[in-house]
Amino acid sequence: MPNDVFTLTRDDYLSDEVWAAERARIFHRGWMLAGAGQRLQRGNRTVVELAGESVLLTRDLEGRLHAFANVCRHRGARLCEAHDTSSQGSLMCPYHAWTYALDGRLIATPHLDETEVDKSTLPLWQYHLREWQGLVFVSLHPEPPEFDQWLRDHAPEMLKFERFGLDQLQVVASTRCDIAANWKIVIENYQECLHCTRVHPELVDITPIYRTGWVTDHEREDGGVTVDRAKAGSPYRNPLPSLPGVSGADHTSYFGATVFANGFVDITDPSVVISTLYPDGPHRTVMTMDFLFHPDAINTPGFDPQPIIDFNVLVGNQDNAVCESVHRGVSSKAFEHGVLTPKDEYVIWFTQHYRNVMA
Repeated sequence: MPNDVFTLTRDDYLSDEVWAAERARIFHRGWMLAGAGQRLQRGNRTVVELAGESVLLTRDLEGRLHAFANVCRHRGARLCEAHDTSSQGSLMCPYHAWTYALDGRLIATPHLDETEVDKSTLPLWQYHLREWQGLVFVSLHPEPPEFDQWLRDHAPEMLKFERFGLDQLQVVASTRCDIAANWKIVIENYQECLHCTRVHPELVDITPIYRTGWVTDHEREDGGVTVDRAKAGSPYRNPLPSLPGVSGADHTSYFGATVFANGFVDITDPSVVISTLYPDGPHRTVMTMDFLFHPDAINTPGFDPQPIIDFNVLVGNQDNAVCESVHRGVSSKAFEHGVLTPKDEYVIWFTQHYRNVMA
């Protein structure tokens, strides 16, 4: 095969101008994965950084989710700091103590009475939010694309996961890491397994097809790959109640999907891992991993999710190290673009999809 299928260019990975265009055309025009909604309990709020925009996520006392600009309506002060999570039950500005309910209503303005401030006209600025299968999606655009069609266009593999009842699961642990690499490098790494035998010996040991460099099994129509659960060292050896909808080969399979442009979903019974990318300019990506299990598994005597968590963190750290190496490599003046092979099929899909959306 001639080497005529190319990766993105040096500027695509490193340019501030490209990053500004990505914010306008990808992140702030469509929908972004904001994380697992199950992490946010009633009466709680948290902050996520969505491609340079600080967003407050709240779950009010009625259980409804909301997304707001992290900005006080008085003088524009930031209400909460990045990745700040609290069960305070309200939002108080640290500047002048203006206080908002978790549904965005302005409820207190110290030293100012109703003749001086009409609180009913000053709720927090609200963004569009959609919760799908327990995953929270936010759009910063005034008129976002219709969500169901957007999901079909940008994350079609996710539709196959509805049968696993992700919205019935609970988050038992979350991790956060900083990756000194462009967000597209992180996604491209996830999309191929030519690196797996060298970078992920533990993963290849329990997932035989990864020894071939293919990331999926083309002989299976369900998108899954076989996992050797009984292998010594496998974190999936201990039996636990299965995820909803698991049947037949599902129990010994791994399923993965990319949510364009900032997330991955990995399913290996009895666990689900939601990885959310928070790009922070061309040179840095923050990633969180939420580990979810069904309540039946959590309530099993002796339930211990730590082996599964440790295994996924290990694989994640291995990926992060090579992504940072790639980022340093594409920074070379010699690098114009790389080449893609047939086994990079999902990298090719991502590259073409990215170019189409950016156009």
